[in-house]
Amino acid sequence: MKKLNEGLPAMVPTFPVNVAGQELTLRFDTNVNKTKKGVKLQFVLSNPPQDPRELQNLANEIGTELQKKFGEAGLQIMYDVENPYKNVIGFLLPLTSLADHLVKDVIKSGAEEPKKKEEEAPEEEPKEELPTKPLAEQIKLLDLFKSL
Repeated sequence: MKKLNEGLPAMVPTFPVNVAGQELTLRFDTNVNKTKKGVKLQFVLSNPPQDPRELQNLANEIGTELQKKFGEAGLQIMYDVENPYKNVIGFLLPLTSLADHLVKDVIKSGAEEPKKKEEEAPEEEPKEELPTKPLAEQIKLLDLFKSL
């Protein structure tokens, strides 16, 4: 398994963070997998545990903390099972979750949730207007138009 190079390009944001009692570097990136579009959160470990069980326990602790915080914000977060780096614990913020959050909670103005089919009001049938003139007068008008 390869190791993530911490000499990162200037455009990739990184931040020192304390998560699950660990001092880590948080790196953001986008997911290249077309079936899992989203923002990657990569927690870079300076000294990753050699025992895979310890690494998984740490991933569980971080995931539990993230689930709580992201859940409170109305966002989903998923563990990245395809992370190729042995010194990274990765998570994915799905694009759909981020987009929903931005539209509902950040942009707000003019944004409405799409209506579901069963919530839409049924189309009203056009109402037939009742004649307002007496029947005898309507017949006279019809006869007048026929004679034209």
